[in-house]
Amino acid sequence: MQDYIISMLVENQPGVLARIAGMFTRRDMNITSLTVSPCEKEGKSRMTLTFRGDERGLESTLKQLNRLIEVVKVRNLSFERAVYRDLCLVKVATADASVRQEVIGLAEAAGGKAVGVGVDHLILERVGSPTKIDNFISIFDKFEAEELVRSGVIALSFEDESDERK
Repeated sequence: MQDYIISMLVENQPGVLARIAGMFTRRDMNITSLTVSPCEKEGKSRMTLTFRGDERGLESTLKQLNRLIEVVKVRNLSFERAVYRDLCLVKVATADASVRQEVIGLAEAAGGKAVGVGVDHLILERVGSPTKIDNFISIFDKFEAEELVRSGVIALSFEDESDERK
């Protein structure tokens, strides 16, 4: 099993997300990351999703996505030269000033930063590839993060997008 990243250009209409998610549900596949937002094309949204599967499942998934009327383009970014980003926010309890300094130092050393400071908590941010986010989160295991949220993967390929149905 492997993680795959798919980028889709879709019509910005009610129900599109439900139809795509339903297609994965019917195939007994779990979406592990999903990001959707309007894009540079009027009336369209870019959807980036990741899922775990095998090569045969990937091919049939791409074909089935291409059959959906609201899907304009489907692109497998898993093996392309692309920029992949994820955003993570972590809330860590830091009532003790020495712990607070240690946490901030670790966050900065790992490419993150403190973006929110409360009386008893810090909120840390890290933007990077999914692997870098996983590594960042593991650094704070001993501090027992009180809350953690990730945005989901977004990606843009360096490759030419002229092929409408990749």
